[in-house]
Amino acid sequence: MDEVVLDGKVKREADRLLARIVSADSMIVAVKAGARADGFVLGMEVAGGLRMGDAEQLHIIFESALEKRLKALSSI
Repeated sequence: MDEVVLDGKVKREADRLLARIVSADSMIVAVKAGARADGFVLGMEVAGGLRMGDAEQLHIIFESALEKRLKALSSI
């Protein structure tokens, strides 16, 4: 997350969303957290709250975390 430039409130929310994905205790919870993170990025992008490239980087970070979590949960 360090490679994306975010202001204080936005960074805290992005960190919170990422933590929800990483700590999800079921696939459904993980997917819901991933969808919420995706909506957050889309909203910030539309509102002009992200620098060029940061929205794509956040999408990649959230998607990667979601894939890892789903893989981990599928092996339980």
